[in-house]
Amino acid sequence: MIEMSIDSIRVSMMNYQRVVILKEKIDETSGDKSDTRYLPIWIGPAEADAIAVKLQNVPLARPLTHDLLQKTISIFETASISTFSKIVINDLRSDTFYAQIIFEFEAGPPPVTVKPVPESTHLNEFVTGSKLSLVWQETTYIVTVTDRWQRSGQVFIEADNGDGLIFVLCGKEMNQKWLLIQFKLDSRPSDAIALAVRVKPSVPIYVEESVLDKASIILDQETGKPMPPSKPGGKPKGKSKVDEQELKKLSAFYDFINTLDLEDFDKHKS
Repeated sequence: MIEMSIDSIRVSMMNYQRVVILKEKIDETSGDKSDTRYLPIWIGPAEADAIAVKLQNVPLARPLTHDLLQKTISIFETASISTFSKIVINDLRSDTFYAQIIFEFEAGPPPVTVKPVPESTHLNEFVTGSKLSLVWQETTYIVTVTDRWQRSGQVFIEADNGDGLIFVLCGKEMNQKWLLIQFKLDSRPSDAIALAVRVKPSVPIYVEESVLDKASIILDQETGKPMPPSKPGGKPKGKSKVDEQELKKLSAFYDFINTLDLEDFDKHKS
């Protein structure tokens, strides 16, 4: 994951669609900023306003929807003894960005009880698609395993309740007592960012490398204009590849970028 900051909010001159532009955080002492990546994400006008008013410290007589959500999350954090730790823009499918709001536990992961569904299922059979009964804070969740891996003798499981709530657990084989490392809420990137800027200190924003490989742009050093990566793989020193078929599906995304007013790109800050 790559940490990003909010560079600006822009408007398409063709259809007045708003876009928030994230900028890759780099070491300012390194000197070379030629391959800094930017990620444009189109968002709705209400979400754009919600982000902008907070960045510009505009006083409001009444709280906006995201102010209410932030207060609700604060109460939720107290009840669950968790902390809103970061947001992650984790996927881009069919020209749609996906994000997750991540909660972690400052005092250490709490224990939860995990049983297979049906109970006759052996723990070693917990593979992708398996059903689990997870009990946390006296509430039972029926979840589906979406990922499983092992590290240092422990088993890690990511499980989704099918309604936007994702649990990340760790435990040992043959043990029904697991630890809840973190949980995630499925979110639109615009809503996640609008919430992140309302937390003091601001919650960090991360983007998966695979998303940057697909959709990031860099600045042409001669013209100063933004451009898509010159070849699959995004950043010249990128770690992963994006195949040509996938890039074709993103043609609408690059067409959208070309409708933005970006003459002062990398200079103006919203």
